[in-house]
Amino acid sequence: MHRVVIVGHGFAGLFAAKALRRAPVEVVVVDRTNHHLFQPLLYQVATGVLSEGDIAPPIRNVLRHQRNTRVVLGEVTDLDVDDRRLTVDTVGRETELSYDRLMTNIAVTGATFDVDGGQQLVDG
Repeated sequence: MHRVVIVGHGFAGLFAAKALRRAPVEVVVVDRTNHHLFQPLLYQVATGVLSEGDIAPPIRNVLRHQRNTRVVLGEVTDLDVDDRRLTVDTVGRETELSYDRLMTNIAVTGATFDVDGGQQLVDG
């Protein structure tokens, strides 16, 4: 079966995975965190209006109804474009993952306006 690997489950990765839910492909989502964080609502968690789960749902829960999708918790440490393989570090254990199509999502950093500790809050 054709395998699509999506590196990163930010908005682009999440929407790509959801768009492929009925496609005749195997979808593998790789990310180093297990949740999808909606940063614009962090202030509502800080003020007690929302819980952490409201703005950072586990990615496996978001994609749980997609039978063709699995989530791999890990960080990509190497990419072999010629052989179409990724090396993923999962808690100190390296695994190779082959792909037919690869989608990478470049992470962004939110503006913290030089607030002490703000970057730690954004980066997790």
